[in-house]
Amino acid sequence: MNAEEIRWTLEHFAAPRSGAAVLVPLVPGADGLEVLLEVRARTLSVQPGEVCLPGGGIEADESPLDAAIRETCEELLVRPSQIDVLGSLGTFDGPGGRALHAFVATLTGYGGTYSLAEGERAFTLPLSWLLAHEPDVYQVEYAPSFPEDYPWELVPGGRSYPWRARKSDVPFYRGTDPLVWGATARVLRRLAQALRGKQA
Repeated sequence: MNAEEIRWTLEHFAAPRSGAAVLVPLVPGADGLEVLLEVRARTLSVQPGEVCLPGGGIEADESPLDAAIRETCEELLVRPSQIDVLGSLGTFDGPGGRALHAFVATLTGYGGTYSLAEGERAFTLPLSWLLAHEPDVYQVEYAPSFPEDYPWELVPGGRSYPWRARKSDVPFYRGTDPLVWGATARVLRRLAQALRGKQA
């Protein structure tokens, strides 16, 4: 293996093609823009009946933004031409600890459609409400768990090694019905924080 082969391998290894991506669709409402959300179908095996943003896993041949747009089109039954991407909210810790990439876009000509295979219903949350309300945030620690045959004798300090627990903020937007919480609330909280900074 030569240096160019190593460079190519590392470029593809480092490319953000794993994890998931979501889109925050903004649609016009009576008093300004509103965030379009979904309630996941209760027939799904993962997070059935929970509020989510359109999105899903990133496939091998696409970027996080490509994945967010593809999933939005599949879930909301819209065309890519209806989506005008405004920017990125960066990367989050998503469910299960995998990377979650989030983008914001306006969605034009939306007629209330959604895929029955993935969604139970779609609803909106006024952007003005989001800007006026802070979520309750709870910090959760995920401590490491070890198998019985873990080789403690190879670890400096053995069982007393100072492992760090992974911490995560879990926000809940009280007053939303259905409840907006978890990763979806984390994304919307960052959007609100960014927009409040712009208003200041």
